[in-house]
Amino acid sequence: IGSYVYRARRPFHPSRLVSILHKLPVVRGVPTISTNQNVDDTSIHGQDDDDNVNKVFKQVLRSKGFAWTADSNVKALYWSHAGSSFEMQCLGRWWATLPKQQWPEEVKDSILADYDSLDHDETAASPTTSSVGDRRQEVVFIGPGIGSLDSRTVIESVLDSCLLNDEEWDIFRSKRDDEASLTCFENPLQTRILTY
Repeated sequence: IGSYVYRARRPFHPSRLVSILHKLPVVRGVPTISTNQNVDDTSIHGQDDDDNVNKVFKQVLRSKGFAWTADSNVKALYWSHAGSSFEMQCLGRWWATLPKQQWPEEVKDSILADYDSLDHDETAASPTTSSVGDRRQEVVFIGPGIGSLDSRTVIESVLDSCLLNDEEWDIFRSKRDDEASLTCFENPLQTRILTY
């Protein structure tokens, strides 16, 4: 059994992500792809060897971590897949969306450790600023052979193809301060709010 942690600092396009989630050995929690979404998964991941992609993703027994989808600049999501079940939960807000005065004093250093830049300032951030604070993709994949270079390369390539492309990223950044306008990135995933 091996593992690989996928990391990125751009949001996933929700429809492309759903297309790839169907490659996991999951039967619960992933919506079907509607025909009006026009998602061609061979063009999404850019892999000529679709059988290899399917083989790698079918070996994933567990995947979990933090996720960011383009339908929100605020929601911090938790990706949880075990066996045949998948769930995306809203943990709350990314720390970057809250004033630092609201952060618990005892965890400020660990919060800042997740930032892409210690100089990130959400209130001063303009749509052209490249820093995203603690927003990120950080998902660990666990399964037989997943630690191999070939498997890691396939997972990274496929998930990178689900991220917003440059044109979409520019649109996202221009609309990110108005959550309602981000509905242009329709999210077919059901997310539930994590409660204790």
